Amino acid sequence: MDASIEDPRLSTSVEVVFAKQPLPELGAQVTLRSMALSVVLGVVFCFVGLRIQVTAGIVPALNMPITVLSFFLLKCSVRLLHKGGLTTLPFTRQENMFLMTCVVTCLNLTVTGGFATSLIGMTSIVAKTLSDDPDPRDVVDNVPTTKWILYFFLIGLAGVFANIPFTQVMIIDYNLLFPTGTVIGQLINSFHTPEGAYVAKLQVMAIFKAFFGSFTWSVFQWFYTSGNGCGFQNFPSFGLGLYKRRFYFDFSALYVGLGMICPLMVNLGLLFGAIVSWGFLYPFLETKQGQWYETESPSSLKGLNGYKVFITVALIVTDGLINFVTLITSAAINFYQMRQEGDTSGLANYINKLHPSLNYDERKRIEVFMASRIPIAGPVAAYVACAAVTAVAVPAMFSQIRFYHIAALYTAMPVIVFCNTYATGLTDWSVAPTYAKFMVFVIAAWIGRPGAVVASLLASGMTMGTLHISSQAMQDLKSGHMTLASPRAMVAGQLFGVALSAVAAPCIFLAFQSSARPGAPVGSKESSYPCPYAGLYRAIGIIGMGGVKELPKYCLEFCLASVCVTVAIDALVLVSQMKGWSVHRYIPSMTVIALPFFAGPFFTIDMCIGSLLLHLWKRMEGSSAALLSSSVAAGLMCGEGLFTLPSAMLNMFKVQPPMCMKFLAGGQEVEVVDSFLNSSKT
Repeated sequence: MDASIEDPRLSTSVEVVFAKQPLPELGAQVTLRSMALSVVLGVVFCFVGLRIQVTAGIVPALNMPITVLSFFLLKCSVRLLHKGGLTTLPFTRQENMFLMTCVVTCLNLTVTGGFATSLIGMTSIVAKTLSDDPDPRDVVDNVPTTKWILYFFLIGLAGVFANIPFTQVMIIDYNLLFPTGTVIGQLINSFHTPEGAYVAKLQVMAIFKAFFGSFTWSVFQWFYTSGNGCGFQNFPSFGLGLYKRRFYFDFSALYVGLGMICPLMVNLGLLFGAIVSWGFLYPFLETKQGQWYETESPSSLKGLNGYKVFITVALIVTDGLINFVTLITSAAINFYQMRQEGDTSGLANYINKLHPSLNYDERKRIEVFMASRIPIAGPVAAYVACAAVTAVAVPAMFSQIRFYHIAALYTAMPVIVFCNTYATGLTDWSVAPTYAKFMVFVIAAWIGRPGAVVASLLASGMTMGTLHISSQAMQDLKSGHMTLASPRAMVAGQLFGVALSAVAAPCIFLAFQSSARPGAPVGSKESSYPCPYAGLYRAIGIIGMGGVKELPKYCLEFCLASVCVTVAIDALVLVSQMKGWSVHRYIPSMTVIALPFFAGPFFTIDMCIGSLLLHLWKRMEGSSAALLSSSVAAGLMCGEGLFTLPSAMLNMFKVQPPMCMKFLAGGQEVEVVDSFLNSSKT
């Protein structure tokens, strides 16, 4: 331990509680029993996740159920081995993190690789829903499972390797929150806390009380959601007028908890972006229907959705590029200064220079992280090799896409990975689906001839999978950082999860295809597995073949204005930091402001309420809030997060809630409904 670390006896920290437990070696973190359990859990969650996606289209976050189940199953397996008289390694939080990382990575690659979106969108089944006579060059049917295994494996590897070079920057230098990663780290620490630590007991009790309340509230809400627009999630808190603009409190304990742990400026930035976009910009654009665009479709890029997608991408990519360039420039200057000063003082000087006021926990975590960090040269070389193999293998499997399309995609991917991961670290929100839709349009417009749709859908799948794996891998690394798990063990878990998903996902999808009803194959509207978003992705590719002229009027001008505003605000922040002005503390990140432009404003209300509750708690009991607020937030997020699993299972077996609670405007509409209900009784 570094001598510069404060006396642990003076702190009520998490790591003081674990101080008597020696850190396990890499072999004790990456164990055969955890790998065996990850295969079982990975296959189960892949089946559940893909089943939900091919039916409903949207998969809820299953990180919390995976975390809880991985802990209890691994703990039970260790106990069974002990009862059988077998000597086993101690069950540690680091091994728990390895197991959870394997399963989460496996699930993420399965649901973002494109089976229910871009890849099924290439088939003739989906093509015929958009055209009676689709071009056969833009249709791909009956792809062998072995090809999908290789395709998924390459996507997953690229996602993991593209992420590793930014790990130290995101987690140590920028100290980004990664809310879900932080909460999971706290949860696993609480599961493994040794008995006898008073503060730890208080925090564990706070987690489980909030967890029970959040889970119970989620169960209660479920009973009122039988139908579209039903339930507390659709409560018009600020009136029906604002509700139509998606400004309402949806009673989500998850987002309230998220708001409690996110910085105030992040929550206010989200709210500001929601007001600018959904309060002013989009209502203005709606008045231009018939002048600037014709379609009323909420998903077509030819209509209002085109503005939403491209403005959001312009804001996030510009902000990410500026941060990326700033990072590279700053790193070069620091490296030059260290060479000039002959600085060889190592870790202690690094901590004291960049983080002089860290507490015991934070310093200990940085020490462990830096001691087992992965040299950048390895993952960079692996990413280049993976890109080269992909540029050869994918065109060999699908003639519609060329090697230079993939080379261009993988050249730009590290910058996009940085942008998306940075946004996830600030707000917990990955915008990988937005980038994927954007990439469909770009590649289709680039090729502009028959075959472009298939090529663009393949590029979309690569983009979505790589970006989502990267951002979620950083979430897991944040959790590992908080539990003193070795970054090398975490990356090993991610690679094992990729290999598991590459085999399991195509086989599970093949099982869905085999079990589909005769005459209603996967992807058709009559099927039990309709893949509702597949047609959307294919439609974007068809529009993209026409180029930017297919976009609504003035869309590019709005994007250019977004770029200029982002550059101006980021320049103000940089100048403020260099001059020592305090104004930069009150300017939220443009990435944060951009997220509600596409996602909507409802979750920003929840997060701001979380900030308000935390502020009131601090005003009433400051010491209690400082000690327990993060634990309460973790419990709120975990309770609702865990309910997604039984909710998904109920939906899978078509168990419907018994009631629908819906709100209507007063007047004639209520009279019509009352008349209908009265007549139905008779």
